[in-house]
Amino acid sequence: MIERRPLLAALLATAISPTMARCAAPPRGTVAIIGAGMAGLAAAVDLRAAGFGVIILEARDRIGGRIHTSHAWPDLPIDLGASWIHGTKGNPVTALAKAAGAATVTTSYDSAALHVDPALAALGVDDAAEDEMEALFTRAMRRAGRHGTDMSVQDAIEAFAATLSPARRAQLDFYLSSQYEQEYGGGTTHLSARTIDDNDVFPGEDALFPGGYEQITRHLAKGLDIRLGKVVTRVRREPGQVRISLQDGTELTAEHLLVTAPLGVLKSGSIAFDPPLPPAKQQAIDRLGMGLLNKHWLRFDRIFWPKEFDWHEYLSAEKGRWSEWVSLAKVDDAPVLLVFSAAERASRVEAMSDAEIVRDAMQVVRTMFGPDAPDPVAAQITRWSADPFARGSYSFNAVGSSNADREALAENDTGRLHFAGEALNALYPGTVHGALLSGRRAARTIIKDKTPHD
Repeated sequence: MIERRPLLAALLATAISPTMARCAAPPRGTVAIIGAGMAGLAAAVDLRAAGFGVIILEARDRIGGRIHTSHAWPDLPIDLGASWIHGTKGNPVTALAKAAGAATVTTSYDSAALHVDPALAALGVDDAAEDEMEALFTRAMRRAGRHGTDMSVQDAIEAFAATLSPARRAQLDFYLSSQYEQEYGGGTTHLSARTIDDNDVFPGEDALFPGGYEQITRHLAKGLDIRLGKVVTRVRREPGQVRISLQDGTELTAEHLLVTAPLGVLKSGSIAFDPPLPPAKQQAIDRLGMGLLNKHWLRFDRIFWPKEFDWHEYLSAEKGRWSEWVSLAKVDDAPVLLVFSAAERASRVEAMSDAEIVRDAMQVVRTMFGPDAPDPVAAQITRWSADPFARGSYSFNAVGSSNADREALAENDTGRLHFAGEALNALYPGTVHGALLSGRRAARTIIKDKTPHD
């Protein structure tokens, strides 16, 4: 039957089927977004509110990107990617958590116990050395900042470390690993001494999500047109549009395209750009580093470690060997320990089997808490560099790079092609809130852009 009341039919279609409603041409054109991570979702929400049609193309079979809550343990959601709100005061993720009704539990770096390998303890390791190592590091970075060219953190500090005793050297390595490699995901041989601390933080405590970080991404994703399993292989800018080619052989076009793929994916070249990206953008992609921080969750049948500490730190002669542990004892008395591996050590650990990883980590557990510590009843282990849609954990300033590279990536100099993500946020790189703010920034650029580019 031919519909003779088109206005009423359109209203009914909108009320009954949001999917059908999306078929109508949006008043301000269509924006395609590559990636349903935090940057893509945040941008999509703002663009849709401004009257754009929005299509999100997500390569995975889930939303969230590097936010990934696992339900392998049905009674205990586990975040395999991002876990914390880093600095809750004024942080936009804090506001989102409130809007989503997501409960949080705070953790503190001050709530930490240091465990020293017995062999090092016999050499005279003591807690006071942390201040000494921090002062040494500060002097080294200050001197490196006055150097004519950039250098790695490792090169900058070697001149100050040559005369350290074996015990002090182990403490310096522990400081570098725990404070920098595990923070940025890059090894000290790659981290830029000149720009390592060129970012900002929000004040306040850090907070975990007992119900999983996915509560935030699911809240943002409500009502959005997200198409899963859509792997983008080629992007071509054409007059009046951008053409997007998918791995399955299909194509679609949009007035604007926002790319929120991680830096590691951009580095891999798995998405071809035609014409090629401007030199400043490609150089920024090449110069910035993609870090690696993996998580290894060990679940036990009971809590056998001190519950009053959030963090347990292990100082050994081997740099970065299972040095940072988080206890979930305060989260519903969960008998779970999380231990990290970072940078080059994380790459070596990724090559091990799950069973080998657990056995090696348990050697440290029994050193810290006693030989009678039981084996875990289950484990969940990440390998972010092996993930083709991440190729690492988050970005860092490598030797020769700076925040100018992040700004060059974020610059709207390619007409209808835009970029967003944590790697493009010069103030808050490597964070969820950095990705969120970058996505919102890109959305503002598209909304305000009334200049023809073709």
